[in-house]
Amino acid sequence: MTSTLIVVQETPKKWFRALIPAVAGFIQRQWSELDDDPNDRRVPGTVTVAAVAAFLVLLVSIFSIHAGWNLALGDAQAHLTIARRVTDSLAPGFPQLGTVWLPFPHLLLLPLVQSTFVWHTGWAGAILGACAMAGIAAGIYRICARVGIRRAGRITAVALVIFNSTLLYLCTTAMTEPVLIMLLVASVAGMTRWAMSARDLSAGEMMVFAGLPAAAAMMSRYEGWALVAVGTVAAAILAWRRKRSLRYAVKIAGAYAAWPAMALFWWLIYNFAIYGNPLEFVNGPYSASALQVGISDYGVMSYQGNVGMTLWTYAGALAETVGFAPIVIGVAGVVILVWKRGLSNDALMIWLLAVPSVFIIFAMYAGQTAMSNSHSLPEGLWNNRFALSALPFFSVLGAILVQFSNRRETLHKLAIAGVSLLICTQAAWWLVDLNHSSVIAEANISLDLKDKAGSMTVAEFLRTNYDGGKILMDENAGGNSLLPQIGIPLSNYYNVSTGSLFTEALQDPASHARWVEFSVPEKNERQLPSTDAVYQAVANNSEFLSKYALVFEQGNYRIYRRVSS
Repeated sequence: MTSTLIVVQETPKKWFRALIPAVAGFIQRQWSELDDDPNDRRVPGTVTVAAVAAFLVLLVSIFSIHAGWNLALGDAQAHLTIARRVTDSLAPGFPQLGTVWLPFPHLLLLPLVQSTFVWHTGWAGAILGACAMAGIAAGIYRICARVGIRRAGRITAVALVIFNSTLLYLCTTAMTEPVLIMLLVASVAGMTRWAMSARDLSAGEMMVFAGLPAAAAMMSRYEGWALVAVGTVAAAILAWRRKRSLRYAVKIAGAYAAWPAMALFWWLIYNFAIYGNPLEFVNGPYSASALQVGISDYGVMSYQGNVGMTLWTYAGALAETVGFAPIVIGVAGVVILVWKRGLSNDALMIWLLAVPSVFIIFAMYAGQTAMSNSHSLPEGLWNNRFALSALPFFSVLGAILVQFSNRRETLHKLAIAGVSLLICTQAAWWLVDLNHSSVIAEANISLDLKDKAGSMTVAEFLRTNYDGGKILMDENAGGNSLLPQIGIPLSNYYNVSTGSLFTEALQDPASHARWVEFSVPEKNERQLPSTDAVYQAVANNSEFLSKYALVFEQGNYRIYRRVSS
């Protein structure tokens, strides 16, 4: 009896003592891999970097989702809704992807939002964001490894990415920026592999590893279109330098551009099939250019046509999203990049990471992108997240700086210490007050406005009191982008996305909907008319009040429930 008890007690101790060296050995192997040389197919350490990045996002997501930050931005809820209504709607199908936003991020969300819980809580966006952060960190790491940067520089680049509070926050949401950045980095990483390979890689490898993610980026955000245009030229330059053959250069450039060309063709056909206009996304009533006209009328784009104000406003967005540490490190890194690498093949790949930033600056100058921050006139907090696409470029510049210092041991240690101090200081600056990130500050303001306006209470009321029947609601009206937060399956709604069914419900609410939600016009000095189609339909409907009873009222929001069959 006694000997048996001793064995039972000793076994866990032996197991624990054996576990410690096993874990230590595993960590040592992973650390060693981070400095290994890449080969044509494999870059050791990639999986480790990706796993750490994904874990960090999932950890932050627990806090973001608990606080409701992940659903604070209306666009985040809209992206979740668009993905869900492809299969869950009174009018399901791929036309539900619409044309306001490019479709690829919604297609990635599509399998995740099939779970009502994952859609309602926003975990669908967080899971996709974790994958995006893993892809971004791994891609940055692979680019650094392939252009000859060693472990210290690789870790610097990855740290600048995964400890960026703005990117971490956006990765907990369903916003499209993390997907764009992941695909941008993946495309450049694929082209870097082709450019730096000692052997001649095929046109097919350029097509698959660089062109395919570029096509996906093109179908995610319009910065991807600029990447494809410049990337095609870069592919031609790389091919020309390799063989000095015009035919070969055209072949490789064509291979890179093949998938993006097919994606563009599909998008034109989609718009023609759904809207009768292949350029609906360019000149349609819901296109970006049409939306900017109304925004411009409010005077928030004072930088339009003004180079100085455009650069100053963009600089403000850069400082408040990318952060001062990556900028300071990046300025030093870009000097070294120009001095030591110029326009060599490896430098060309790094410069390619800056393309989205140049595109955003041009779009702002042309009046196609609205942005406001502490540098803009008037000041505000809007769309500063667009500047975050510069983060991969600055992170690799940081790696360039650390790698350059490797020539002398003392200088290298000082560089690592200085960069580490800057990264830690930046992280502390954000942690002391998360509102130092203009994107998080915008989310907090949005949450506060929703709370004061009553939209949060609207969502809670419908979620807890809904007992069946259809809901008539204009989701496009201000403050009504709440469908994931409400959590009721979308097949129970009549809204704009249901097309003619929505029109029929507006004409005769009682025969279609048990619940009617709308917002009344806001009473203020400007006395702007209501944009809520449901309010416009029922405001002068004499029969409406005889068939519906008011069951909720807060601020401008009203909810009615049908009292007659």
